[in-house]
Amino acid sequence: MLSLILCAALAACSLAGSDNDDSSGNDDVSAEQGGEPSAIDQTPFTISVANESSSTYNAEDIVENVTFAHTVEFNLSAATVSVDGSAASAVTAAGVTLISESASSGTAVTLSAASSGYGYTLTSTLEGAVKYILSGTLDGTLNVQSAAKYALYLNGATIRSDYGPALNLTSAVRTYIVAAEGTENTLSDTASHSQNTNKAALYAKGPLIFSGSGTLNVNGNYKHAIYSADYIRSRGCILNVFVSAKDALRSVNGFIFDDGDLTVEATGTTQDDESKGIKVEGSESYPGLGYIVINGGTLNITSVSKAITAAWDIDEDASTAATGDDPDPYVEINNGVITITTTGTPYETVTSTGTISCSPEAIEGKSTLTVNSGYIVAKSADDVLNAGDAITINGGYLYCASSDNDAIDANGTLTINGGTIFAVGAKAPEGAFDCDNNTFSITGGTLIGIGGSSSTPSAASCTQNVLVLNGIAQKDEILSIVSSSGETVFAALIPESLNTVLISGAGLTAGDYSVLSGGSAGADYLFEDLYLGDLSSSDATESDTFTISSSVTTIGTSSGTPGAPVPH
Repeated sequence: MLSLILCAALAACSLAGSDNDDSSGNDDVSAEQGGEPSAIDQTPFTISVANESSSTYNAEDIVENVTFAHTVEFNLSAATVSVDGSAASAVTAAGVTLISESASSGTAVTLSAASSGYGYTLTSTLEGAVKYILSGTLDGTLNVQSAAKYALYLNGATIRSDYGPALNLTSAVRTYIVAAEGTENTLSDTASHSQNTNKAALYAKGPLIFSGSGTLNVNGNYKHAIYSADYIRSRGCILNVFVSAKDALRSVNGFIFDDGDLTVEATGTTQDDESKGIKVEGSESYPGLGYIVINGGTLNITSVSKAITAAWDIDEDASTAATGDDPDPYVEINNGVITITTTGTPYETVTSTGTISCSPEAIEGKSTLTVNSGYIVAKSADDVLNAGDAITINGGYLYCASSDNDAIDANGTLTINGGTIFAVGAKAPEGAFDCDNNTFSITGGTLIGIGGSSSTPSAASCTQNVLVLNGIAQKDEILSIVSSSGETVFAALIPESLNTVLISGAGLTAGDYSVLSGGSAGADYLFEDLYLGDLSSSDATESDTFTISSSVTTIGTSSGTPGAPVPH
């Protein structure tokens, strides 16, 4: 399934000279027909590629695989509860026992509900899984304690608490959060917690798995909006997360987005602790974990600081000299439509008590970052894509624009094997691509990088030709590359006045070419400002000529070299 999606997504990426394959699902509107370029169809990228062969697949995370021993219906407005279709009972401070039975060990186990001055508590010591169907409104905290995994089916539930979390899930067991079809559900806390200081509007000690076809809104005002001391997974539902204090979604061991529709607005501006969108902490107590994997669906994130970060850093977080217990804070994007805007201003200040900083990067993996497919449009003031080690791009569509730093920044190697990439960095010494003096390999794809400078591709490692233009491109003008036979092999609108432009694509074969500026361009498709498919150019002015006889061709003089990536 993944390979089919990759092929379909990349079909529109080929430069002129190849057959016009419409397998991408885009309308076949060519320049010769006089039509406007078509936008890239994003639909294939929303399709989840999570399956049993996925590295993060876990059958236990699929709520449909669970057999529930009992079903509890809890009307929060009426404060009544029933089990397995029985008559409803009032929930009182004394508590009501719903189930009492003998476990396999012979000990007595129960399922009960009780009220308190600040909400309700559901407690199960049963061996079997329990399904809780929640409806109505609660001003207070709903606590859940369970010996076995359980599901909370939100069937039009609104919970708001100024005592503590709206949902306080205190057992280290798997919890399924299911938004029922056709319902809207809301969880909120307030800026202070008077009774319980657990650090989120939805707090869980164990794994959290979201699914369903309804809507869940989570408003975090105290610290985080959603927190898991284990991992968070989304398999569906419309999840809207708003936070005005710390992070929108934070977990220790992982974040896996298989499917769903996630919107994040993270607006907290506390100095040195500005809001992040999705953060996975990582811990030496859980080696090999601490990662982020996105397999499909739609994510729309606006955050002050980092939007997506697998954050464990050996330089800052290591408590043991051994590395065998280290987490692996990688990011892997296999599919998905991802839109990111970070709003913070980068800073790093040394004070008398330490260093304070804000690094509003779009997507960061403290170890590696891999993009296999996806449709990504990300804008930030800091690095857009950043990795503590290697970045590898194998496919997908990526628009990465940084106003103050590098667009794509690897502290190790940078490898581009495929995909369509439009990268815009800041003025020198920043650039579109930065990997210091490490290997920069280009073996496929269609890409343009614009910046004050750029790391130079490693000629010995590039099997696809690369063109580096210095001091030639002009802001708001179309830059076209035309072969000696008159064939337009590349065209893009230049959005910024920056010195260095790096271009690579299958159409750049050995031979003679002209660089054209201005005029107009025609194409089958348009990805941001990059023209794709069958290309044409007209009314342009020739600004330079060149010959491709090696894997890396440079024209003009660079105004600088990219600075060393700063680990954040």
